[in-house]
Amino acid sequence: MVASDDIGAEVATLLTGPAWSGPRVIELGSIVSADEVAGQLGEVLTLDVKAFAVPRAGWAEAFEQFGIPKGHTGPAEEMYESVNAGWMDLGVTGTEHIAGTTSARDVFAAAQNAVKA
Repeated sequence: MVASDDIGAEVATLLTGPAWSGPRVIELGSIVSADEVAGQLGEVLTLDVKAFAVPRAGWAEAFEQFGIPKGHTGPAEEMYESVNAGWMDLGVTGTEHIAGTTSARDVFAAAQNAVKA
């Protein structure tokens, strides 16, 4: 995952930077574990937050709890299956990697501040 602020900043950089021709593959973001994200959420909320795996059989129900309508969870399930199967590989030769600069902690804190406003 990558913060939308990082996506916007990189797109702006690409659109205003030097021109290029031909295909260009950019991998934006930084790899963080579920435990790291849970820890950062816990810091912002001042709660003990733990990550846990959801068995495959429970994915549809979990996505529905996140707001995806019943019967429409298939695309999200396919995306996670692709990642788990290695079909979406990170660090492929020839790919430009640009690290994200916005931490999950910063995203959670901004969301918390927006709710308070």
